Amino acid sequence: MQLLRNMSQTFNSLKLYYSHNKVLLLAVIVSLVMHAALVTKFSLTLPAQLDNQQTLTMRLVKLQPVQKFSPAPIKEKIPKPEAPPTAPTKPIAAAPQMEPTMAPSDDIDISVDTSIAQAEDSSTQEVSPDITDTDSMPTTEPSDAAEQPQPQAYKYVDTLFEVRRGSDATAAGEARIIFSMTADNTYRLTSLTEAKGLASLIFGKLRQVSEGVVTDAGLVPHYYLYQYGNDEKKMQHADLLWSDGVLEMFSAKGRKTEKLSSGTQDFLSFMYQFMFTPPLEINTITMTNGKKLRTYTYSFQGEELIQTKFAILNAIHLLKQGDEEEKTELWLATDYQYLPIKIRKTEKNGSVIEQTAIKISTMAP
Repeated sequence: MQLLRNMSQTFNSLKLYYSHNKVLLLAVIVSLVMHAALVTKFSLTLPAQLDNQQTLTMRLVKLQPVQKFSPAPIKEKIPKPEAPPTAPTKPIAAAPQMEPTMAPSDDIDISVDTSIAQAEDSSTQEVSPDITDTDSMPTTEPSDAAEQPQPQAYKYVDTLFEVRRGSDATAAGEARIIFSMTADNTYRLTSLTEAKGLASLIFGKLRQVSEGVVTDAGLVPHYYLYQYGNDEKKMQHADLLWSDGVLEMFSAKGRKTEKLSSGTQDFLSFMYQFMFTPPLEINTITMTNGKKLRTYTYSFQGEELIQTKFAILNAIHLLKQGDEEEKTELWLATDYQYLPIKIRKTEKNGSVIEQTAIKISTMAP
């Protein structure tokens, strides 16, 4: 009975609450209905876990302060008392003694062998009971005669030059000089200068040839040819007859002879003679261009760095002063056995032609 009375009171209370809050309850019901409709229309899905996901685990570590260590003092080793000498288990062969009448060439060989032996002895001092003081061991100084051998002259050199006229920014042509030496010590030098572009329509080809033999004194030319274009009037050549001591020269003016003196070169061979006779040892050279024979004096202008398209080269600058304002300048590469890497020719009228190496090959094809 009491339960029914309580339920009746509760219902009456709700009825009274509803009558006072009718609008609020209707709004709540409408909101719930709209939210239910939205939830049923849209579905939310979580992305699947990727296979290539990686887990990064981090933790904090308390760093310890870095301790500075001071170097421990070096303790001086106290030498152990020397043991009484005992006979070695294996006999040690005595070092060979140098004879007072030994030849100088033998001194070089023994000097090298002794230095190697000393290096081996120093690594086995602890096992040898008879060696107690290394300072008393004899040392050998390198002999003055043991110098590095001079490199052999190139058997083949192919040099490509860029040719410029005056201060032109672009090259007017190219020159190629090839030096080759055979097994029987004969040599051949060829030089071909060609213009490029529009200049090739005006200027012809310049060809030079030098042939001869190679001796201890260097190049000994027997024949020289200078030819400009195809005009025979601009061709000249020389025969160097060493057995007769005569130089024969042929040009448009006819035949001319001169006495042939030792060391005479031609205008092409003299530039490669420095491979065999380093510059500054001889400053006067007698040479022929196929039309005349003159003696020229070279002067040392200093050492320079020459910028080429393949490297910066150390060079010796030489100047050959000719008639009036005519002169020839050479730059010889010290790292290439004094090969010419730059040639500058100043004519009597002041015009300048300059050749600078852009490629050097010493490998025969």
